[in-house]
Amino acid sequence: MPSFLPENPRTSTRRISWDAVRVLAVLSVVLGHITHQGPLAHTELDDYPVKVTAQFGAAILMVVSAFFVCQTVRRGDSGRWMWKKAARLVPPYLVAVLLTYFVMRWADASFNGQEFGSHWWDKLFGPTTDGLAWASSWYVPVGWDLLVNLTMIQGWHQGFIWLDGSYWTLPVQLMVFAGAALLWSRTPWFRSPHAARHAKLLAWAMVVVPLVLRFWVFGVTNTSPWAFAVVFGFGLHRLHAFAAGVAVWLWSRDRLSTPHLALLLAAVVAAQDLHLYPFHVALPTDPSRLPSIIGFALVLVLVCAAAKGPDWTFLWPLAPVIGWFAGISYGVYLLHQELGYILAKALQLAGLPGWGRLPLVLGAAIGAGWLLTKFVERPAHRWLTTPRGATAPPPRRAPDDLVRDEPTGPAPVSVGGSS
Repeated sequence: MPSFLPENPRTSTRRISWDAVRVLAVLSVVLGHITHQGPLAHTELDDYPVKVTAQFGAAILMVVSAFFVCQTVRRGDSGRWMWKKAARLVPPYLVAVLLTYFVMRWADASFNGQEFGSHWWDKLFGPTTDGLAWASSWYVPVGWDLLVNLTMIQGWHQGFIWLDGSYWTLPVQLMVFAGAALLWSRTPWFRSPHAARHAKLLAWAMVVVPLVLRFWVFGVTNTSPWAFAVVFGFGLHRLHAFAAGVAVWLWSRDRLSTPHLALLLAAVVAAQDLHLYPFHVALPTDPSRLPSIIGFALVLVLVCAAAKGPDWTFLWPLAPVIGWFAGISYGVYLLHQELGYILAKALQLAGLPGWGRLPLVLGAAIGAGWLLTKFVERPAHRWLTTPRGATAPPPRRAPDDLVRDEPTGPAPVSVGGSS
């Protein structure tokens, strides 16, 4: 297992605390999907020895992502900055979609006892011979589903199918990155002496406006296509997580007081709870929401500690493992869910109980994530960001906006002209 961290922590500016936060968040996502979401979608898989019901990992990854957007968007040309983000995130996503589509199509049809027509188009993109996409809980996708997922428009219509439930993060990430690049390059708001004030107002707006729109303007139970498209197409139900990252960054630069940070993060936690468990889904007293909301709040405290506190040097004996896992975590995130369900079903058909399947499915997710990182993410990013005719730099651990931070620690930057 290679280490991407220097052997001597005293000579490194990389903070293991950020890697540890990411590993915790990604593991919570993966274990939650395997042991909780998987059995909800496919009840026959509900025999794992443990069940992780807390849903907060993806939101924490977005908090961390927003923190480092604030730190890096002002460095150099914002258009180039945006291109580097897309060059890292999009290629592995497209490969993951293609892989998931074809595995899901053939495996799910096999689970259902279904077949495809003899023509090559029918085999690759057409419906099953019985015409049933939902013959069971194992959905058999068609070519239209592949197109929808490749173009990342799943959140714009209720009839669109997500091949993998984890994919929702990428279009939201890209829209937020594009918005950050435009705000920084095209408006004077964050270059003026009042930039910190404007950033605070932006953070509050990202928390409050989506709540007002979703629960007041549109109505709690509004299911009209246009309301769905506005909320989920634009990712408004997730903007509060990015607001938390902005707030933590301002606080870490002493541009936001601790009481103000606490108040804003409390609002973020409340928004997370409301968006995750709307009024018509769970009552405020429903205990099923507690693991998610408490976990989110506690890990936000860890994010604050990573942002401003001393590095977590007590974890340095585990630094090679934590750093390696953090380095492949985007690939793990992309490939663990739907493919994990399919593998779990195949292992169950082979006679393995839940306690035997759990380590195998987890290990397969890690292995698949490593392969996607090594053979797609990193080489594609190098190829897309290296000027033509120039010699490509040697491979190195580079940041990914969803699950990894900058390769070095925080650099001195300014807000509103002050350091």
